[in-house]
Amino acid sequence: DADAHHALAREAAARSAVLLKNDGDLLPLDPRAGGTIAVVGELARTPRYQGAGSSQVNPTRLDDALTALRAAVDGGRDLTFAPGYVTDAEEADDALVAEAVAAARDAEVVLLFLGLPPAYESEGYDRTHMDLPAPQLALLAALADANPRVVVVLANGSVVTLQPWQDRVPAVLEGWLLGQAGGSALADLLLGAASPSGRLAETVPLRYEDNPTIGAFPGEHGRGRYGEGLLIGYRCYDAHLLDVAYP
Repeated sequence: DADAHHALAREAAARSAVLLKNDGDLLPLDPRAGGTIAVVGELARTPRYQGAGSSQVNPTRLDDALTALRAAVDGGRDLTFAPGYVTDAEEADDALVAEAVAAARDAEVVLLFLGLPPAYESEGYDRTHMDLPAPQLALLAALADANPRVVVVLANGSVVTLQPWQDRVPAVLEGWLLGQAGGSALADLLLGAASPSGRLAETVPLRYEDNPTIGAFPGEHGRGRYGEGLLIGYRCYDAHLLDVAYP
């Protein structure tokens, strides 16, 4: 039953997302009252919903957040869209940034969809940093200058560095890779049709350099060295009294 299975995927996705930050109770947004909602980010329109390699599947259908938000608002309040960036670009597109800033400046709230391109993470190689792409960070800074009411919605398979940019936005929703119904699930969470109940399954460190494996992994001469022993994950941060972004 493809319809029933898609509904179950939507419920599972909504339960999996983690509301990391919501200063001033900015979320959820009212779908029927208020000013313009500016949706910014190519990932809102073209979702990254799964990993690659052995984790890749063919979905029966695919929801994107932009379409789901438009359907949920359905004339209740104005909604605009600007892509803001090219997902796999290494440099910011000035024209796209300018378009997004113009949309943000005139909006009551900005929903900014950011995340990792597929090439940034895989089961076949290790990341050399945990940062969002530079063009996305530049876009975020420009939007925060134009409008203080920015909600960042993340799409990533593993944690990303949140400092210092999260100090400039009042709300952060960690979406992870939410599968084929993730777009509708995000709309449910952002507009209050579902309550965020997901909890973190891994620590979000302040810096890449705080990771327990720094200095030992990926090893050398083709051999991995698991030098952290039992001090992996939260055990390391507790043992060394390290501050973290989120436990």
